[in-house]
Amino acid sequence: MIEKNFDKMYAMKGCREIPQSTFTRIANRLLKEYVEVNGNLLIPEEIQAIVDAIKRGKDTDEYDYDHTYEINCVERNDRTYDTCKTMYENHARAFWDTDEYGDPVYHATWYFFTSETYTKRVGNQTIRAGSYSEINRKVYAAKGKYRYYCTHRPPSPGLIPAGFISYETYLRGSEHIGEVTYNEKPDAAELTALGLVFDPNYAPRRKIYTEAKND
Repeated sequence: MIEKNFDKMYAMKGCREIPQSTFTRIANRLLKEYVEVNGNLLIPEEIQAIVDAIKRGKDTDEYDYDHTYEINCVERNDRTYDTCKTMYENHARAFWDTDEYGDPVYHATWYFFTSETYTKRVGNQTIRAGSYSEINRKVYAAKGKYRYYCTHRPPSPGLIPAGFISYETYLRGSEHIGEVTYNEKPDAAELTALGLVFDPNYAPRRKIYTEAKND
């Protein structure tokens, strides 16, 4: 979650106008905080218009944008998450007003907010996290220490060795049918009979993620 909130009134001092440098500073801060929250891939025309108007010490139109969307993970095999829900809330405006004494003030106000919520089903629990790296850590921590790929049929109780921590069927078109994780390695003969293949790269990668520092 990233949030930026600003609300301030700038008063004229006697007959002296508000310095141009003040308007420039307000405009630059608004643009900077918008980018910090929303990224700089595409600055909306409305936001750029507000920035330009503030630099000239003019009233602006009010900008309101609220949007929420959810996507499903399309990664093959190692599906880091199941869904990711993203929320955006952006409001900005600047205008001439008067204070409690009736004196003119320039009022700049904005609120920028975004959040991501990742979810992933592991075993009998649903894991939630606020970033991609956090969901990676939590998912690896929830799974077992060792992973085996399913090559004969989708995993389910009775068709995989007992003692599993989690199992998952992969998306169609993946290299393998699914996976099963354990904290203790099952009997090798049983694994072979059921078509489970050990993943030697999983345990080192799991260690890296579970030992990583929080964001």
